[in-house]
Amino acid sequence: MTTVQDKKKDKEEKIIQSALALFEEKGYEKTTIRDIMKKADFGLGTFYLYFKDKQDLKEQIVLSKAMDLVVSAEKRCSQEDHTERYICFVDYIIDYFLAHPFEFELMSKNMTFALYAKIENDERFAEADTTLKYILNKYEELFSQKYSAPQKLYILSLTVEIMISTCKSALMEESVLSIDEMKSVLFGVIKKIINK
Repeated sequence: MTTVQDKKKDKEEKIIQSALALFEEKGYEKTTIRDIMKKADFGLGTFYLYFKDKQDLKEQIVLSKAMDLVVSAEKRCSQEDHTERYICFVDYIIDYFLAHPFEFELMSKNMTFALYAKIENDERFAEADTTLKYILNKYEELFSQKYSAPQKLYILSLTVEIMISTCKSALMEESVLSIDEMKSVLFGVIKKIINK
């Protein structure tokens, strides 16, 4: 990258970090673009050089955080057995979300199929699309039966939904089970879902 590109990336990152801090402090709805740019110490017009609107900013934050988390989880898990590697992957993500409840809330509420459609159809998100396909390909061997690609994606999405539910339960103060008890049940369910 050139120095100009570095400066541009640094500005974008400062806007994103300012937005994240304000979203956590005030909530997404109560945070204005003006608030974000004041915190970032940039003029209001600078925002529109990087993002279309506040929704676009939020989507880019969600995608970036999700990609970083998925890549980190995949790097950590190197088991030979595909099922055990996927369990490790899920375990890593749960632990991360429990340590970062605001990021969990942001991603769980905003990672939708509509956003995934944008990933597939927007050149700005080409890296996210490649990362998601890479992760799906990594876990191709999970399935003992022959499923179509959409069926495999659906099965993996079911495990993600169960993982999200587990995180929500674990973050509740009145949770009946400990996170370790929940994980034990969750991992057993995942193994049954993928027929192992």
